[in-house]
Amino acid sequence: MGLAIIIGFIAIGTLLHVVPLYAGFLFLWYWTSVTHSSPAALAPAMIGSLVGAGLSYMLQTGTATGNAPLALGALGLMIVALFLVIAGRLPTFCNAATMLYVTVFNAPILQGGEDFRQVILATVLGIVWFGATIMGAVWLAARVARSRTAENPIAETVPVPA
Repeated sequence: MGLAIIIGFIAIGTLLHVVPLYAGFLFLWYWTSVTHSSPAALAPAMIGSLVGAGLSYMLQTGTATGNAPLALGALGLMIVALFLVIAGRLPTFCNAATMLYVTVFNAPILQGGEDFRQVILATVLGIVWFGATIMGAVWLAARVARSRTAENPIAETVPVPA
């Protein structure tokens, strides 16, 4: 099942000509590894990823265009975001996903030559694809388990989330 989800993401990304698919896989890694695909963690992971990607895009745009105020503003916002994460404030917007995206996307090789519009598009594609397929699989598994339990109530050994 997991391999089919990954192949599907690559196929859709290729079909849509979204090149930096690693950005979507970065979301997949964070949401499945750090938050264990928690439905409650999906929204903060989505928003945090996009905030981190946006801050990195802001920094890249500022440095590439020679716009020092924009670059300094991006760095200032990154510092504020870091302090918000440490303090546990605004966790929907500034969280570990934000810091992961800021860290990865500010690697010199990415800052120097990546088209961040494509990176953000790949991030959104990953969020939509992986969020929908994984949550859909969880929903389907719970539904199948409930129907099996309804057919054979004695076989119920593990509680199924509603």
